[in-house]
Amino acid sequence: MLIEETQDDADDWMTALLRSPIFQRLPPTNLQKILMTLEAVHFSKGEIIVGQGSIGDYYYLIKNGQCELTRRPSPIAKEIRLAQLATGDTFGEDSLLSDAPRNVTITALTDISLLRLNKQHFVSLIKEPSLTFVTYVEMQAAIKQGAIVLDVRTPDDYENHHLDGSINEPFFSLRMQLKTLNRDQPIIVVCGDGKTSEAAVFLLLRHKINAMILIGGMAGVNSGPDHHIAPANDLKVIADRPETIRQQHEVQQPVENFISIQDNQTRLLQSEIEALKMINQQLNDKCMKLEFDKQLAEKQARILHKQLEKLTQVLDKLKGE
Repeated sequence: MLIEETQDDADDWMTALLRSPIFQRLPPTNLQKILMTLEAVHFSKGEIIVGQGSIGDYYYLIKNGQCELTRRPSPIAKEIRLAQLATGDTFGEDSLLSDAPRNVTITALTDISLLRLNKQHFVSLIKEPSLTFVTYVEMQAAIKQGAIVLDVRTPDDYENHHLDGSINEPFFSLRMQLKTLNRDQPIIVVCGDGKTSEAAVFLLLRHKINAMILIGGMAGVNSGPDHHIAPANDLKVIADRPETIRQQHEVQQPVENFISIQDNQTRLLQSEIEALKMINQQLNDKCMKLEFDKQLAEKQARILHKQLEKLTQVLDKLKGE
């Protein structure tokens, strides 16, 4: 596919793409492959681009035009208008990330030109290098450093069982609540199995909110000390044998001390590794930013050069007259 350079201002689709926080996280080689793989499609005003409940197959970027996102909570409910998108905006990633049917309907408000990327290329070129995953242990460490846990399940699921200190914002309404989120603290997103979290984090990253995914969601969470209480029968047997308890305590105490020392050393190493990872990520981010700044500067230089040539031609004509 050929991408023609234009002399539009800084809001043209190519510049918007390069300035997107998601695309700034990608290696330059991925960007090149994306531009080579994008397929152009067109829709007329009033046409439905994707329908709620349909299978997710493409990720879309708006090259020119406008469209709106609507959602029907139930078959008999009134359709709710969620957002309006325009040139440079992207959509369609939710179902590609969650493997769930489309949760919104997107309709063309004007004649619209789109560029689309199929699911396979989206996963390999955009999803995998963009998203960050953390374990339950890493999440606990991040919380101590000020991270917020955001549960994107339904209110009913949240009320039934949730992590202490987490806040609930269902995924279907998250887009409308972005302005209420604290952008100064990292966010760890939790859902049922981790899939919806991927779509939620992708949305947050697009709006310059630092977010990560809890691996496996609530299904993979270690439920805590309440689930490690010994069975009642075992407690009864131990209670009948106090001498055995003393003997076991004398043997186990040095072992427990050794294990405690090992655990402390392990935690220290993990903390050092995490610190190095953060430094490495910061350096990578700086490199990516410099690379994109370079590309934008080169593009602006080409545009200015063309404009200078036109001005020179105009001046030459004026001199000739």
